[in-house]
Amino acid sequence: MANRLSDYALIGNARAAALVSNTGAIDWCCLPDFDSPALFAAILDKDKGGHFSISPIGNYSSEQRYLPDTNVAETIFETETGKARLLDAFVAQTEDAKKQGLFPDHEVLRIVEGISGTVQFKLEYAPVIYYGKESPNLQDRKKLGIHFTWKEHSYTLLSTLPPSQLILDKNTATIANAKFSVSPGQQVIFSFSYCNQSPVILPELEKTGWERMRQTITFWKDWIGKCSYNGLYKDEVKRGALALKLLTYAPSGAIIAAPTTSLPEQPGGERNWDYRYCWLRDASFTTRALLKLGYEEEAQAYMNWILHATRLTRPKLQVVYSVFGHASLPEQTLGWLNGYADSKPVRVGNGADKQFQLDVYGEVLDAVYAYAALVTAFDRDAKKFVLGLGEIICENWEKSDNGIWEIRSANLHHTHSKAMAWVGLDRLIKLAQKYNWTDAPLAKYKSITASIKKAIEETGFNKKLNSYAHELNGDKLDASLLTLPLVGYCKATDPRMISTINLIQERLTSNNLLYRYLNLEDGLQGKEGAFGICNFWLIENLARIGEIEKATQLFETIIKCAGPTGLLSEEIDPDTHALWGNYPQGFTHIGLINAAYALNEVHLKAPAHHAYL
Repeated sequence: MANRLSDYALIGNARAAALVSNTGAIDWCCLPDFDSPALFAAILDKDKGGHFSISPIGNYSSEQRYLPDTNVAETIFETETGKARLLDAFVAQTEDAKKQGLFPDHEVLRIVEGISGTVQFKLEYAPVIYYGKESPNLQDRKKLGIHFTWKEHSYTLLSTLPPSQLILDKNTATIANAKFSVSPGQQVIFSFSYCNQSPVILPELEKTGWERMRQTITFWKDWIGKCSYNGLYKDEVKRGALALKLLTYAPSGAIIAAPTTSLPEQPGGERNWDYRYCWLRDASFTTRALLKLGYEEEAQAYMNWILHATRLTRPKLQVVYSVFGHASLPEQTLGWLNGYADSKPVRVGNGADKQFQLDVYGEVLDAVYAYAALVTAFDRDAKKFVLGLGEIICENWEKSDNGIWEIRSANLHHTHSKAMAWVGLDRLIKLAQKYNWTDAPLAKYKSITASIKKAIEETGFNKKLNSYAHELNGDKLDASLLTLPLVGYCKATDPRMISTINLIQERLTSNNLLYRYLNLEDGLQGKEGAFGICNFWLIENLARIGEIEKATQLFETIIKCAGPTGLLSEEIDPDTHALWGNYPQGFTHIGLINAAYALNEVHLKAPAHHAYL
């Protein structure tokens, strides 16, 4: 049986990340970047994927959490003979740390510390090359650690154990093992580091290893201390913010969808995708969430990345880019891996890079408009970019597209896509008026927004259903319609929207959790789980129309699915509440943040009437 996704904590340094299980195993890690080939991929294949495990010998129980206000994972182990903890973190390269000298490009610190009695541990270090396609040739360099290279990359495992205790399997030279024990106050420190240079920089452990962990803890506490939110579900919002920071690629400001690939949307199914890239679809809600939390620097970096990444494809936008702004992400399958819970295929790359999604233009323009609150003027290049997006909308709004859900069947005239085209031009009109862009064709924008609105209201609203429909002249539902009030196309209290909200709840929910769609042809086999962010969109709408008790119950149902780490994936099984899909999912946590804000706004307006909040 595969570990449940809720049994994993994510650690990272805003450049790379790893998943650590509550049994002490790093089962997923890609270095040097989020989308680099995995060195540990046991989450996708226990036998071939590679892992780095530290766990007690014999029977034990374990509990995992984050140290408060940090992205440092703490796993408490208890055996018949004692209790110990394991701390896991990517070292944060703070200004204080840099003063201490040279450091590797990445360092994962794993510190085992005795709490009571004596606990015996075993370590197994079994890295792989290119997602397990090859095994490395490990070299025992004694005091200089267990070392291997692949291409220009160098990886080293160091420890505070005597070199004789860290034993390389001489038959295979692919695995290293160790056994050791800890008593109260005793620490054993392990460091897994990466360097892309020669000579390799090895971090010192005996004197400064714990200090780097302490500095990392302080870094995260200081960062989350800047969060301006202090309302309902504060802990969940802060955890969502910390997760978003882990998904940020600091050198460029990009924010990836998730740090994993091919975690399935259904056990044994084919809906397995690589999410280690950046979707412009997420731009609007991401920017607004960052600004609500008070992270203006991150919002500005994210917007700068959008301006940079789109240079090669302007004025057209791609659906998805790499953290470096690469526009081509060839999709391929890794046939040697069995997949999480035996769910094949395992994919790397993403074929959505070739799709046309009209809604992306509106989402980016809405993000630009939200970001405009921070700037007094846009430079010439940024203005040209923004006006170019408007021109693409004007030329293409009547065309069919793949839609927000990236369907792999025939293109359709998605109602949500048309609404986002309206949003894009609406925001462009506001930007042109705010900054007095006299060369912006406002009359043209206003005429086309009116035409889009007319098309949606006449053909996107199905009078028999008394609801907006998935596509123009359609008769099926789609939870993306719940975004219409959230992006300002209409009000949640409009009669047409209220009836849409009610029908979506009636037809797309199972055990009170919401699917993004049902019975739609999307070009794929099988079924998926309830969609995380769609449930949070529903919560926002319910809050806006006064159904606060229902909104609150749904919010609390979802956060209970997260487990001890507070992390959420893309989807949730409505029957078992198990998490499915790539994990953790940034879009889901963005939805959580915005939904908590919506609930809190209602609470502040009428606290006496909503005691259950």
